[in-house]
Amino acid sequence: MQLRGLLLQSLSFLLLLRFGAANAADDSETRLLRQPAVSEDHLAFVYGGDIWISDRDGSHPIRITAHPASEFAPHFSPDGHWIAFSANYDNNTDVYVVPTEGGQPRRLTWHPAADVVAGWSPDGKRVLFTSNREIANSRSGAAEKERMLSTAIST
Repeated sequence: MQLRGLLLQSLSFLLLLRFGAANAADDSETRLLRQPAVSEDHLAFVYGGDIWISDRDGSHPIRITAHPASEFAPHFSPDGHWIAFSANYDNNTDVYVVPTEGGQPRRLTWHPAADVVAGWSPDGKRVLFTSNREIANSRSGAAEKERMLSTAIST
């Protein structure tokens, strides 16, 4: 009796797997868009480990980055002309910026700890990021973890 139940469960699972995969292959809509960021004119998002940009309604998508490593956490500058993001180039997560029209990403941080973009300063002159690097606190002598930092961008 238990063998029959196990056989039915296995058969059900295989049928579900087969027809589920067929339905997924027929679905032409993209569903793996992640980490959206919105500016006045554009939408930036992560798809397939790269940063993409499109019109606000999602039309005209263009891939902005194409490195084999993963890029993530896109954030538009206040004027909408730059995208700051984090990437795991050279086996370390650092902060980069790239113009919204594309181009070569420019690295802003070089610390061995992971630096993850969190936004921009209101004037657009600094990129805000979090890092788990240890920073000595002058009042207590203790080290802090996961602190918000910023780095300047010169355009």
